[in-house]
Amino acid sequence: MPQTEGRLKQSGRLFAALAVLRLLARVDRELLTPDAAPNAKDSPEIRIRRVRGDLYEMLTAARRHCGGEHWKAASEIFRSIPGFLTAGPVPPGNINDDELAEHRAGYDAQLADYREKFPGLLD
Repeated sequence: MPQTEGRLKQSGRLFAALAVLRLLARVDRELLTPDAAPNAKDSPEIRIRRVRGDLYEMLTAARRHCGGEHWKAASEIFRSIPGFLTAGPVPPGNINDDELAEHRAGYDAQLADYREKFPGLLD
């Protein structure tokens, strides 16, 4: 992940990491997207709060129920989470369309990274 990314893009990457963890742990049947927010102007902080869940439970579920490649991917994703906060905390305020596009770009970029790194797990 480039060090020059801003907080909005990194918050999109963080959203992707948490959404993928939920999918790998089988908390959700479909991958959550930032577009699923009930209010299109919701802050990245509120979006993250909705998707984060209990990280311990997600990790243990990935280990207990899925194992193998799911567990390997989930544990690697979990360890990467602090890297999505290098630009600072997740932005707390509501966002406009341009900011939402930047948040979504981070999500899309991180999802592409995961699809490349863990082929077949997210399809």
